[in-house]
Amino acid sequence: MKNWKLSRKLTLGIMLIVILCMSLLYVTANRTLKGLIQESEQSHMESMLAAQTSLIEEYVTRQEELLIAYSKTPAVRELLKDVNNTEKLDYAQKYTEYYFKGLDNWEGIYIGEWNTHCIVHSNKNVVGVTLREGESLKFLQDAMTSRNGLYDAGIIVSPASGKLILSMYCPVFDTDGKTILGYVGGGPFVEDLERMLGKLRKEEDTAGYYMINVQNGMYIFADDETLIATEIQDDMLLSIIEQIKGGKVLGEVEWKGEQGSQIADFKYIDEHGWAVVSFDSEKNIYETANQNMFVLGEICIIFVLVISILAFIMIYFSMKPLRHVEQSIMELSNLKLQRNEKLTPWIGTKSEIGKIATAMDSLYGTMRDIVNTLSSCSDSLSNTADKMQDSSNVLISCISDNSRATSVFAKHTEEINCTVGKVEHEIGEIAQVVSEVEERIKQGNLHSGQLLEKVEQMQKLANTTLESTNIQIENNQKAIEEAIGELQSLMRIDEMASQILEITSQTNLLSLNASIEAARAGEAGKGFAIVAGEIGNLAASSSETATQIQEICNETKSNISNVELCFDKIIRFLQKDVQTQFVEFSNATKDYYDSIREMQMIISEIAEASEVFANTVQSIQTQIQEVSNVPDTQDIKSQDILEKARQTEETAEDMTVIVSKNKENANAISEIVGRFS
Repeated sequence: MKNWKLSRKLTLGIMLIVILCMSLLYVTANRTLKGLIQESEQSHMESMLAAQTSLIEEYVTRQEELLIAYSKTPAVRELLKDVNNTEKLDYAQKYTEYYFKGLDNWEGIYIGEWNTHCIVHSNKNVVGVTLREGESLKFLQDAMTSRNGLYDAGIIVSPASGKLILSMYCPVFDTDGKTILGYVGGGPFVEDLERMLGKLRKEEDTAGYYMINVQNGMYIFADDETLIATEIQDDMLLSIIEQIKGGKVLGEVEWKGEQGSQIADFKYIDEHGWAVVSFDSEKNIYETANQNMFVLGEICIIFVLVISILAFIMIYFSMKPLRHVEQSIMELSNLKLQRNEKLTPWIGTKSEIGKIATAMDSLYGTMRDIVNTLSSCSDSLSNTADKMQDSSNVLISCISDNSRATSVFAKHTEEINCTVGKVEHEIGEIAQVVSEVEERIKQGNLHSGQLLEKVEQMQKLANTTLESTNIQIENNQKAIEEAIGELQSLMRIDEMASQILEITSQTNLLSLNASIEAARAGEAGKGFAIVAGEIGNLAASSSETATQIQEICNETKSNISNVELCFDKIIRFLQKDVQTQFVEFSNATKDYYDSIREMQMIISEIAEASEVFANTVQSIQTQIQEVSNVPDTQDIKSQDILEKARQTEETAEDMTVIVSKNKENANAISEIVGRFS
């Protein structure tokens, strides 16, 4: 990782972040979707149970009202007061047959004495039969007496037809309302009830249902018709019966059996001892969720690939100018002063890369000026050293000749004065060259000072940029937090969706009640039944829309959390990486500042050596002038001439040493300049 390019690191980091976020999104969506589906399925089951229970109670109540109305008919009461009256018996038989024709899908209706002797029946073949005796007779009489009214024996298999009927018995009271004269009985087939319960289920529903008799543990209705009127052996239903007997009238059961995990909701009708059970397997419940999660997983993988590719492309093009900057810095570290033309478009811009490019361009110019100045000084020193070397050689040759011709010197002072004049001329040229060297050194010192100022400005600029970057990061972080806070207002939409669900639930119940009332009204209520059905459909559509709104709100809240997490990671990236790069750039400018300070010290040393050389040349020139100013007389002593020659020789030797030092300084400057290209 240490040797990886920054673009690869950023791309890998973004890819890992995206994979992590998508994984969290997938897991969260999976849990949320399964939870919503389970809640929706449970709500659907509860609604179905409520509708089925209401329909069963309405159906039973309507059938009971029909039997009660029959029991209160005067013809029934009058016959039971005088069972031997043939006229009343015939009238009651005709009335019973007429009343039976008005009933819808009943097995039969009859009038019996208190001992269950049948005296009138819709089926005349049953007249005269005693229906119960012994314990069963006593149980029936006690049941009707204890209820002081209609006794509903429940849904049983009729011994006559072998079909399921609702067995009902209603005592007939005298006009005092207390004396029992006899009773009436009847039983409608429950095929209509089963058909109406089946209409409540949609074709796409995978849930099954049972209607069971909790008191005797028998099936009343079941999807498998072979189970009807048989003893319950299913462990799940037996568990539900135990809970009902324990006092629970409404609940949910999760059961794992041979067919897999199942979820069942039940509701107990205490008045009749029946229970309605709706159940479905987890596989069916979560089938749609699993399909959606598979599609979501594919979408997440595609998003990871697309985001990674886009991030790599964006980072590649964003890092392109930084690669030019890196190349320029590497070339500068190799002392190459050739300006990188690829940075030209960013010079003078306000971005971070623009500021770096501008600083690099300024540094190139400053370093190039320094190198040019040092090169000029090196050339000047080299040329001056050559001239001084030549002058020293001439001076040494002259001194040698003067030493050998000391005895003749007194006689030829004019020639000596001429030679001294030439030397003085050469020394003057040397003095002029030294002055030029001093001027070049001053310029080099001035340029190095300017370079120090520019590098110091770069360092201040880097520090200022670092501070502004920190402020900008803090401002961005506050803005992101405010934006995230404003997004939390989506919670109100979720609350409004919950209110819509409550309204649709109430509307659905009103629609169901309206449908029941329309069914009671018969033909006159068909139009009202259509309106009630449309209201029910509208309530169901509103419920589904509100549920989708809640799902979108939940997904949006999850996405807001993920976006907040991604923004936090971006802020940490800016704080850790970008700020670190600015700190490193500031340290680099400090290193440049120290290097230029060292170069300035070298130039100062060269200036001190040049000043010594200039003083020496000035001293030689003064001494030559003193020799030139010797009076032109014939009284000059050879000893004095020899002394002057000795001094001249010493001065020439000193001059040779100075020339050697200047040559070394010139070579050192040339070496420094040669390191730049």
